[in-house]
Amino acid sequence: MNRMVSVSRSWVLLVLSVCLFLCQACRPSTEDKAGKENHAGERQPLRYAKLFSMKKTDSCTRIEVFSETQGKRIPAMRYLLVPRGAAIPVHDADERVVQVPLGKVTCESGYQVALLELIGASDAIAGVSGKVRVGQDWVHRKIDDRSLVVTGIMRSMNLERLVSVNPDIVFINTSAAGSDIPAKIGSYGLVPGLFSASVEEHPLGTLEWIRFMGAFFGKDSLAEAIFSGKERSYLQVQEKAKGIHERPTVIAGYTRKGTWSTMGSSSWFVAMLDHAGADYLFRDQPLDRGHMLSGEVAMEKGEKADFWLNTHSRVSTMPELLSEDLRYQAFKSVRQGRAYNNNNSCFTNGRSSFWDVGMTEPHLILADLITIFHPELMPGHKLHYYRRLE
Repeated sequence: MNRMVSVSRSWVLLVLSVCLFLCQACRPSTEDKAGKENHAGERQPLRYAKLFSMKKTDSCTRIEVFSETQGKRIPAMRYLLVPRGAAIPVHDADERVVQVPLGKVTCESGYQVALLELIGASDAIAGVSGKVRVGQDWVHRKIDDRSLVVTGIMRSMNLERLVSVNPDIVFINTSAAGSDIPAKIGSYGLVPGLFSASVEEHPLGTLEWIRFMGAFFGKDSLAEAIFSGKERSYLQVQEKAKGIHERPTVIAGYTRKGTWSTMGSSSWFVAMLDHAGADYLFRDQPLDRGHMLSGEVAMEKGEKADFWLNTHSRVSTMPELLSEDLRYQAFKSVRQGRAYNNNNSCFTNGRSSFWDVGMTEPHLILADLITIFHPELMPGHKLHYYRRLE
């Protein structure tokens, strides 16, 4: 009997040993784990931008661009950036393979052009949307001498002309994410480059898209260095207005066909007003069609606001402003001479450089705003992008 018990115990021990050995054999080693994590890619930390992500996988970069709908981030486009001449790795069907550095691109906005100028890649621009959304003088000259192709904007985009340019990527603003424009561009064998910088929540998030551009041109280190330097400058200026308790109220925009256009008052600009120590009165107002506000609501707020910004692209003096709408005389900001327009710096053609170049210099815009709201905090600063309407 004892012998049978002993044999049974031996078999149990043997079975347990075999099971333990199999478990150890099936468990991935630390090296295996590291290998899999490396294959998955190392995420590149973004400090402010929320609408794109970057991940390094060996020599390749994976980028995902998001669109924002009702406060929710929605994946809109995925890219796999592969160095020219390198083998294309296994990738998902919805990843668009792009060989980098790019050789030829088209741009829709002056801000895209400005970022490419910063990283020394403006020579790659073979076409632009036109003169309306791109203000740089050299671009206009090249349009006039036909060395740059005019491709059109959104639904007015000339796809046949784009095909003739045959760019490596067609940069378009994120507003196209919910439309059929990217699909149409893709159907012609071209790669749509979704660009969401203008709808970021933080001004430095908007600027951080220079890293997005840098990745497509193999200039990651340069883009990061430029961004870091401008980030430091912005945070130094922002520090001057921290702790402000007396915050003036401000509105932005102008009447347009009976309604009020808040065009330009994107989330990043509203955040900048907050950083400058002011309260934006349209912050919680529901907008119609993205940028339009009820004219009655706007006029009511306008009568009370301490300051009025971004009064109209064509306006440089108070008489010009009042010629747009005599009801502006009732505004507190107009009566007290506190109306400012963001067209103090312009290109030769008269277009304000605020949206094209200014967005790459958020520290200067912030310094202007603090000077307007709290001049005692910025002694000696001369307005660069803003002008007071005399």
